[in-house]
Amino acid sequence: MTSIESLLPPLKPESLQCINRFLAYSPPKRRRRYPRRRSAAVAIILFVGRLGDLYVLLSTRAGNMRTYAQDTALPGGKYEEGDVDEEGTARREAYEEIGLPIDHDKVRKLCLLDPFLTGNSLIVTPVILLITDHTLSPLLNPTEVTSLFSMPLASFLHSRPSLIPSFHYTISHRLPSAATFESVPPPPVVGYAEDEGVVGGKEGRFYGFRDVPWGEGTVRMHRFLTGREGEGVKPVYGLTAAILIHAASIGYDQPPSFQLLAPGQKTMQERIEWEVRNPIGTGVLRRAVEAEGLWDDWKDSSQEGVKAKAKL
Repeated sequence: MTSIESLLPPLKPESLQCINRFLAYSPPKRRRRYPRRRSAAVAIILFVGRLGDLYVLLSTRAGNMRTYAQDTALPGGKYEEGDVDEEGTARREAYEEIGLPIDHDKVRKLCLLDPFLTGNSLIVTPVILLITDHTLSPLLNPTEVTSLFSMPLASFLHSRPSLIPSFHYTISHRLPSAATFESVPPPPVVGYAEDEGVVGGKEGRFYGFRDVPWGEGTVRMHRFLTGREGEGVKPVYGLTAAILIHAASIGYDQPPSFQLLAPGQKTMQERIEWEVRNPIGTGVLRRAVEAEGLWDDWKDSSQEGVKAKAKL
């Protein structure tokens, strides 16, 4: 098979290393099954900029969407009948939203990441894809997406824009109408993470966070400005930010420069298990587990946890 590197423009060494880490990555094996009716996938679509850095495509959701209208997001959505797996869901959604071809040669799968839990009790699997055909052009579905732009993948490891490779350059010749990314201007008032954990100074509030209650604990919600807030584009926030931080950490093999978790924050797997088993939660995920006959997977896990605690 033709190597991915031979299909791409010249890469910086760290970009090539990032791609190879994704190719080698496998998320931890799942110990239990997730209900398909509460499963979803998002596409982390990467491409190589003209300076050899990796960039990720982000979209602005249409204002008429039922959930997260006008938010900055990754292409993606819920599982549908006919989707073979998480990759199939992510590719179908990316095709429907931004016209990304369902072509495994022009758009290569690098890996799947660990699942994430959303605020409306969906289990989302990120799928990392890499565009290898520089002739591709976006075709936006206006009922779902109003704009498409890019940010360096490395953005999500840093709290200050001066630390981000190629931050001050035009992102790519491949998407001339949608992918210009200027340096961060003095930011407007943003309703995310206004009071806590905000990085100030002459570079402005590029990064911030807010700790919010979630289930039986607290979760840190990260926020990154895009440099397009003056055009009405919202910051990268919440789940999308968490997914991209995780992806960048794996690809570049380094932790973010900021504190990732709130004090005492549960792991994502612990939060999913709590959502399924705790009767005071929304109950949506638990009902889906029961409806699809998967409760034995989760019940056994709960009983094993009780026995383990009893031995301590």
